[in-house]
Amino acid sequence: MKYFIQRELNEYGPYTLADLQRYIAQGSILLTDMTRSEGMTEWVPVSQVIGNIPAPAAIPAAQPAGPIAAAGGGTVYGGTGTVYDGPASGYGMQAAAISTNGPVPTDLHWALVLLIGVFTCGLFSWAWLFVEAAYVKKIRPSSHGLLFCILGCVSAFCGGIINGYLKVTTGMTNPANGLFSLIAIALVVVGLFQMKSDLEDYYNTEEPINLKLSGVMTFFFGIFYFQHHLSRIAQWKKTGVLQPQG
Repeated sequence: MKYFIQRELNEYGPYTLADLQRYIAQGSILLTDMTRSEGMTEWVPVSQVIGNIPAPAAIPAAQPAGPIAAAGGGTVYGGTGTVYDGPASGYGMQAAAISTNGPVPTDLHWALVLLIGVFTCGLFSWAWLFVEAAYVKKIRPSSHGLLFCILGCVSAFCGGIINGYLKVTTGMTNPANGLFSLIAIALVVVGLFQMKSDLEDYYNTEEPINLKLSGVMTFFFGIFYFQHHLSRIAQWKKTGVLQPQG
């Protein structure tokens, strides 16, 4: 059975019972937080689900300087550094604990990825797709996103080579080149959605920041859309401040 956690107007999850126990031990979820299981409509305190597990002692965390640090004085919604911390209003930036559980993704602005890709006729975009897929493979070893992206690249490359060879030797364009291109696109799209699923799974279980990725944005702007969120995550790990998903 999976459970959801509610704080202010935000809902997080779903989490397994083991997840809840682990986050309680870490101090990321409190026994006084409200939860419900799948299929339930009423919210109840986590303590009613977990049982008589003693609440973990509060572990002070370094607070970022500026307004965020003054957002709270040790309450769950203040600047204590728990996973879901944020300003009391529920809007703006979130102050979150810098996690050491996973690697820090490459922090390159998505606009630079786009600009360099344009100047290199798309070659850099292909290369950066592999960088992103390799990062997803690192945090989720079972991910097949990198494999699909490699197969898509190989398909596009083979189609171009065959087409160029026939054009030089016979002067004719290979009619199958369009088929190779369609196969390449299909493989890359499958790879992008595999990466989307793996990123959401990891950043809602291992390092729960309630990451939600748009399927439309993944389909049309996958490389740049992923990099936008990977940059957010990199800044969060470096500064403890998680920017809104936007």
